[in-house]
Amino acid sequence: TTGKLVLGLIPPTSGAVRYKGKDMPAAGTPDWRALRPRMQMVYQDPLGALDRRLPVGVQIMEPLAIHGTASPAEQRERAAEVMAAVGLQMHQFDRYPHELSGGQRQRVVLARALMTEPDFLVCDEPISALDVSIQAQVVNLLLDLQERLDIAYLFISHDLRVVRQVSHEVAVMYLGRIVEQGDAESL
Repeated sequence: TTGKLVLGLIPPTSGAVRYKGKDMPAAGTPDWRALRPRMQMVYQDPLGALDRRLPVGVQIMEPLAIHGTASPAEQRERAAEVMAAVGLQMHQFDRYPHELSGGQRQRVVLARALMTEPDFLVCDEPISALDVSIQAQVVNLLLDLQERLDIAYLFISHDLRVVRQVSHEVAVMYLGRIVEQGDAESL
């Protein structure tokens, strides 16, 4: 709910969501559509976030097709760049989600989110569906991408060990309200 609220996918019942000092425009408006490529979501369940009937390459290119910001050749070129950045290889481009491991599927979801070169990613429990060994790889990838791309994360998780590793600031929520807030080390 918090991630959808921050992205403007659901309206707040009270208060306001602000992005770069301005109120979030109402969903569906031209201002909201112009902002959405800058803000993307990485879902908890990569298999549920992907269409099982489409090759992953098509799904990675989809954000550029939706926003109409690149030709098909440019989409494929950008997909190759982003796939390499998240540790995927082009031979996986034409594979279907069920043909990939859980970690590879999460990398596909991350690649799709990065296609529009966002400033901000909502990461909704992005590692909870993965094996412990793969979790560490994805966390390290997220940290590396954050440093290289200068991207901000809203990292939603119940795993405080990972929150401490990934976050600079932490807010603890209970029943939809922030009950504690501070820097990662002191909290």
